[in-house]
Amino acid sequence: MKMFLVAFLLCRKRAIFVSHFTINHQRVVMRFLTLILLLIMALAPSPSFGNSKTGRKTAGRSTASSDLPKFAAAYKIESLAPNLHTYQISVTVQNAEKKDEIDFTLPAWRPGRYQIQNYAANVQEFKAVSGAAALYAMKVDKQTWRVKTDGKAEITAIYKYYAGAQLDAGNSYVGADEMYFNGSNLFVYTDETRFKPVSLDIVCPDDWKIATQLERLGKTNRFTAETYDDLIDAPTVASPTLIEFSTVVRGAKIRMVFQNGERALKGFQFNEKNITRDIAKIVETQFDLYKEVPFKEYLFLYHITPYRFSHGVEHKNSTSIVIGGEAEMDMRYDGFLSVTSHEFYHVWNIKRIIPKEFLPYNYTREAYTPMLYVSEGFTSYYGDLSLVRSKVWSPSRYLAELGDNITAMQNTYGRKIQPLALSSFDAWLSGYGTGRANSTVSFYSKGELVGLLLDIEIRKRTDNNASLDDVMRALNTEFAQQHKGFTASDFESLVEKIGGGSFKSFFEKYVYGTDELPFDTSLELLGLAVKKSLARTPFFGASATVENNFPVVSAVVPESPAALAGFDKGDMLIALNGLSLMNESLNKVLERFKPDERVKISYLRGGKLTETTVRLSGAYGYSVTKKLNATEAQQKMCESWLNAKWDDI
Repeated sequence: MKMFLVAFLLCRKRAIFVSHFTINHQRVVMRFLTLILLLIMALAPSPSFGNSKTGRKTAGRSTASSDLPKFAAAYKIESLAPNLHTYQISVTVQNAEKKDEIDFTLPAWRPGRYQIQNYAANVQEFKAVSGAAALYAMKVDKQTWRVKTDGKAEITAIYKYYAGAQLDAGNSYVGADEMYFNGSNLFVYTDETRFKPVSLDIVCPDDWKIATQLERLGKTNRFTAETYDDLIDAPTVASPTLIEFSTVVRGAKIRMVFQNGERALKGFQFNEKNITRDIAKIVETQFDLYKEVPFKEYLFLYHITPYRFSHGVEHKNSTSIVIGGEAEMDMRYDGFLSVTSHEFYHVWNIKRIIPKEFLPYNYTREAYTPMLYVSEGFTSYYGDLSLVRSKVWSPSRYLAELGDNITAMQNTYGRKIQPLALSSFDAWLSGYGTGRANSTVSFYSKGELVGLLLDIEIRKRTDNNASLDDVMRALNTEFAQQHKGFTASDFESLVEKIGGGSFKSFFEKYVYGTDELPFDTSLELLGLAVKKSLARTPFFGASATVENNFPVVSAVVPESPAALAGFDKGDMLIALNGLSLMNESLNKVLERFKPDERVKISYLRGGKLTETTVRLSGAYGYSVTKKLNATEAQQKMCESWLNAKWDDI
């Protein structure tokens, strides 16, 4: 285009100064040249987004601002430097009120992970413009940039974002063959536009596929959302290697999309046929539970990793799950189904049935609630329960999992210290492995078991005419469908209403207190017995990591043999009864000994070699089995609980 302009000016100069041209001749030439120039400009291609080795990059349109004012905020994301794992992001917002300043804020956390993440640490080179005019932008806190608007009607923020950490379902990543992002990580918002319609342009090569729950505008790479909150509630992946299949359940399209799944999906169990069949059963079972189909389409988005891993994040009409290892997916098929069922149950529990403390989400700070044991723990309970109710798991498989969960809980010292409600409330401090070891309990794992016991208690008090299912349905109809959040008091009142009496003692003991959970007496009501047995490995009471080929104590369980013997974090264990621990697993060596046996342990502390004697104790495991003498009433209650015949349990 520059060459055409130069030619035009040269011709114009020549037309003016060539002496034998008349004025009329000059005017004719000028009109002709002007016409040619306008034609060239009309036919010239619009600016492209650049090319890549895999194809030309395209988006919905070349500029996000062309959407305004239809969309209050128009976002654009593109891979700027795949090998440096860097995105380029822009957002153009309206300044209809001509405010002098507008704040652009990036969330400090994301729904589904109740922990401050400080995503702004990944932002680089933030700047603001209006058209071609640069605007003054200043960072005013850890996650907010304030822009002086100069009275402009449209303001564009532009910045780079580093996305190169190890992939999990809740973060963002960009590389040579993939763009994956959660909007809560990397899209800034303004208070003025947060609850208004927004658009998103995804710039990627033409031969890449895009998977997201966002609504697509025609065949473009432009997507829309009703609000910013809806935009960031939609995990998105763009890649040339996506594999997708789908099914329809009660009129709703269920999409299953896999990234890096080509090899894994050729398994004996882990294949398209089995996955489609089993996910359809899970979806239908949970539709039955809530007696509704709350969406027209749902997306299961899976990443298959070469290494062993499992992580999922829930969204309103989709879920993102990262799971591996790739070569083990046949063996890990049960785990795949478990995390899938768990995340799908979140369609209701937390994405629609939401604690009041979260509404509306404040992305800049913690939102404390005691109800995560319901939102997450009960989801774990119903996630696996849905597998047996849908016939995807056998009853014996489910009871084996239940026994493992009880074993894990009874070997968690923190259950004696931290009440379940406080575990929920303190998720922001210690809910994900932070804080002092052995002083906390998981609101996931204990919440799951408390959900089981509460379900049984309601069934007992109502002669099996009501259950926790009814409580969850009531939360959906009385709160979610009314667009209201629920409180602890609301939940407990519903339990008492449906359960036909006071549950004060139950909540005081098992939710707000640290009483031992009564597995034996509760499961007996279902005709089941809890069996306690001595584990193969005796109990030492210290966890360890490996440093310089030797186990080094990382945490000591209070009241354990290790604690009573005085072991401390940082002690390097050298030998047990003269048996070297170099390149040895501590647990494997402990298997050579018996409970109550005394062993001499040599260890290094502060560069000094020391030896002490430890008396090992017994470690216990738990299993859940059918009682041979179960009554007819117990059998019927168990059958309705598991949706299975007693003879099949």
